[in-house]
Amino acid sequence: MIVNAHAHIGESRVFDHTFSEKELIEGMDKYGIDVSIVQPLIGPKSYQEYHDDIADVAVRYPGRIVGMTAFSPHIDRDDYFAEVERCVKELGFVGVKLHPFEMAVDPLSADGRVAFEAASAFGVPLMVHTGVGSPFAGPAKLVPRAREFPHLPIIMAHAGLIVYTHEAMVAAELCQNLYFEPSWCSYYLVHEMIKKFGYERVMIGGDHILNYPLEKLKIDLLELDDKDKAYVLGETARKVFKLDERM
Repeated sequence: MIVNAHAHIGESRVFDHTFSEKELIEGMDKYGIDVSIVQPLIGPKSYQEYHDDIADVAVRYPGRIVGMTAFSPHIDRDDYFAEVERCVKELGFVGVKLHPFEMAVDPLSADGRVAFEAASAFGVPLMVHTGVGSPFAGPAKLVPRAREFPHLPIIMAHAGLIVYTHEAMVAAELCQNLYFEPSWCSYYLVHEMIKKFGYERVMIGGDHILNYPLEKLKIDLLELDDKDKAYVLGETARKVFKLDERM
């Protein structure tokens, strides 16, 4: 199974990008992706509307699209919990996303902690953007939270995004529940994280679907054995997100 652990549908007013359903599905077909884990961005619609849009796509493409919540924790705590619960229990979403840069939230702040609490409470992994957006997006920010929530899988989106990738590796040495999604990282850094931490801590993600073939090429060039490669391309994400149970 090939799992794209980091995909989008929606519009970002922060980064001035639009990610269409058509583009994602066509890209999945073209690049041989079985499943994409899809999250929204911060745009003109409400977060509930974006989550409903993704749920609708998941219904129309069963087994191929699954959702991940992504919305600011700078709202009432009960409202945040209620939306995560709705998405997980009613819409079948498999994770929560925290974007410290896009959402202007420090993971170590009181509001930032709410995302960790909610993901832990509803039994789904938390993906956290790392890299661009320092200091809030620095991987080191995740160490205290990973220790506070040791049973919560935390995926470092972009794995520090080149500049902070070695910081992400230090964080992962300290906390076994930290995982790498290395989109936009250089080839040699992807090689280093797999060599150092093993295939079971790394999962491929494209971010933008047009970037996926480049991410796949990096894995192909590593010449991993079949088992290792299968984990990076899908099995790690399948296990961390418990896709067999939730799809």
